[in-house]
Amino acid sequence: MIAADDTAIAKGPGLVEHVIDYLRDHVANERLRPGAKLPSETTISLTLGVSRPVVREAMRTLAATGLVEMAVGKRATIVPVDGEMISRVIENAVLIGQADAADILEMRRGIEIATVTLAAARRSDAQAAELQAIVAEMAGLLHDAEAYAERDLHLHATLAKATGNPLYPLLIEAFRQLIQASMREGLERWAATPKLARVQELHEQIVAAVADRDPAAAAEAMARHFDDAISAILGAKG
Repeated sequence: MIAADDTAIAKGPGLVEHVIDYLRDHVANERLRPGAKLPSETTISLTLGVSRPVVREAMRTLAATGLVEMAVGKRATIVPVDGEMISRVIENAVLIGQADAADILEMRRGIEIATVTLAAARRSDAQAAELQAIVAEMAGLLHDAEAYAERDLHLHATLAKATGNPLYPLLIEAFRQLIQASMREGLERWAATPKLARVQELHEQIVAAVADRDPAAAAEAMARHFDDAISAILGAKG
């Protein structure tokens, strides 16, 4: 004879998916936001007529997607979404050969051009001042690839925030490690060439265009910046 809990689990992933759908609907219908708690395992179990192990498995699945955080003895809590899940998808695609460096750079080029276009139209005065301060600091770090890449990433993250669209910062966060790696590689390849100064010049042009609220000029400068990076990184690998 199979125990009630075992019966529920034996029925396969259908019950788990049912609980996941219920919880996602609950989050949407109740407009739950980060910090809010989901109903207890017992409440969900009684409401849906499923075992607590099934509810627990559904919670684990939601936690794996980054929607909730679980702690022993506490109800699951809604957490802010970050770029980790997107990053895992991209890294896995590269790992199994479904995508490569050229694909990533091509996608980033489109995202970054869209980012500066929106940032130039929507940035606040405070954000413009922050961008100008970052790019000024970068000028003194041009011969330190590690430090320059770190400030460059901060610049791109600030541009993403200036779009006013919360998805752009998520994308930058998802690309964080890949962005820093490609930045360092580009700087190292340009270290002994006149193009090293051009890297800083293009960043200054991007920031100036955003500060001037000129989306077209910002997009053009970002496109040139990425075309240089793609040529340096992929050309060297060809």
